[in-house]
Amino acid sequence: MLASISFTTPGAAGAFLQPPGEGVAILTTNVAEAHGAYDSRGQLVAAPAYDKLETQLYVEYGLIEQMTLVAETNYLRFRGSGANKQSEQLAVLTEQARAGAPLYLPPGVGEGARYAGPGAQSLGARLRLVQLGPAILSTQASLRASVGEGRKFLDMAEHFQFDGRLQIGWPIEFLGMPGFAEGQVGYRTAGQNSDEIRAEVTTGVRPSREMLLLAQGFFYVAPFASSAAFTVSQRLQLSAVYDLTREVAVQLGARAALRGVNDSAERGLIGALWYRF
Repeated sequence: MLASISFTTPGAAGAFLQPPGEGVAILTTNVAEAHGAYDSRGQLVAAPAYDKLETQLYVEYGLIEQMTLVAETNYLRFRGSGANKQSEQLAVLTEQARAGAPLYLPPGVGEGARYAGPGAQSLGARLRLVQLGPAILSTQASLRASVGEGRKFLDMAEHFQFDGRLQIGWPIEFLGMPGFAEGQVGYRTAGQNSDEIRAEVTTGVRPSREMLLLAQGFFYVAPFASSAAFTVSQRLQLSAVYDLTREVAVQLGARAALRGVNDSAERGLIGALWYRF
């Protein structure tokens, strides 16, 4: 279940690059919970519940025409349910009584997993490979890192991961509304269960000059894991970005797991503040 409780993508420019000397910073807060999970057959079953809050700062900066720098830092608060809270507390008190010691219940007994602190940090670059008219093909590579106990609550089996992606983006028009479509496929090392193959698809349209509607699909599979830990995750995020000024925008949306294998049935809400510089 913990393999994918921190699945965050800011939904920024995707395959497209920032102009030299310009960029965007996106501060996102995501609140989510799960009360079930998809088992090894893909069936939704009861599982220990959890809730989390994640605040992320994501930045893109156009270094040169062919390269955009990308960076991310975030804070994570995770709280697992105490499914066996009463039995664990009773066991502690019973052991103390048998030993003739004063009865004392230490804080946190039976409360479930808890974490509050730094989440994943990453630094990388996106390179333009080919420009075919309005369409663009680019590649991105990032080094991801976690601090201390944080990786236990992220999709990270080690403190460092490498993430490489091939991305393509092109402009579209839908019902007379201008927009864009973007897809990417990538490889990430050292997931909780094994190295992972990842894919993302984003479609955005502008019903007005100020409003951008986004639909995003996230998919990953850990094909090299053992049969018991084989993981598939499919998630959908719908959101709207509204431009308050040329530089500042706000984003609101929702995210939910669609199906999966050995994956949490997570759902949540997101809010973000965009700043273009």
